[in-house]
Amino acid sequence: MKLHVITLPYNVHGKGRGGASGPAALLDAGLLDGLAETGFTVAGVTDVALTAEEEEQYGGWNRVALGNAHLCQAVSGVAEDEASFILGLLADCNGVLGVLGGLQQAEDPRRPKRVGLVYVDAHGDYNTPETSPSGMLGGMPVAVAAGKALTNLRLASGIKVPLQSPDIILAGMRDLDPPERKMIEDDGLVIIREHDMIEESTAFHEAMEYLSDREDVIYVHVDLDILDPAVAPAAGLPSPGGLTGEQLGKALAAMLRYPKVRALACVSYNSDADRTGQTMEEVSKAIKMGLEALRGREAASL
Repeated sequence: MKLHVITLPYNVHGKGRGGASGPAALLDAGLLDGLAETGFTVAGVTDVALTAEEEEQYGGWNRVALGNAHLCQAVSGVAEDEASFILGLLADCNGVLGVLGGLQQAEDPRRPKRVGLVYVDAHGDYNTPETSPSGMLGGMPVAVAAGKALTNLRLASGIKVPLQSPDIILAGMRDLDPPERKMIEDDGLVIIREHDMIEESTAFHEAMEYLSDREDVIYVHVDLDILDPAVAPAAGLPSPGGLTGEQLGKALAAMLRYPKVRALACVSYNSDADRTGQTMEEVSKAIKMGLEALRGREAASL
């Protein structure tokens, strides 16, 4: 299986700032060399870039929409090759929209692919502008993907058909706003707790099996603040608790063993704040361990 890497270095603050510094830092540190040494074929790296005219446009949310439109195109182009697996290194969780949009594309635009989302995050990111205490766009992308808010952003990101509740698994969340919690409960989203991920529980596999039966393709999205800030302090929006890099890597490997998983993205690694390199070590470990599951998939297909 060929590995195609797609990076998105833009967030609401601009290019290469905060979490947007992470994609380049991971590549510069030799992540792909490490994967190649263990036998992966890295087919290519696509760096999403705005045009000069787009760079001049104002508005952080507008910049997110522009970046996601390009991300959607990049993902769609790679996803056409059934032998390729997509590894996304993205600035933050808003990139989930562009990846979903790219995977949803189909030869017949009247019949977009049904895409399942496994959303691994310390937070639910299921707020809307009406429910969010902070108004932070990064706390809304799952709700946007589900058609709850910001229709123009969803459409610009390539998601023509909103995800339905059964298309979404929320994994590992431990920090929710009260209105957000109510929306999640009212909509009946499937929840996998941290202990389910660590133990690979029955609930974990039942959820993955159901999603596999329902969807054409599955995307696993990882906000790196799922990691314990005690071991990864420069990942996402720190929240007490969480997983080690090894625990996350094992959980990702269990997810990636399901053949319909065609894309994995890791987001919100703030390399600028990682003075000791400790967070990068945990993140790299998780990515390498997770991707190792693709070998088993290849062997099973022979």
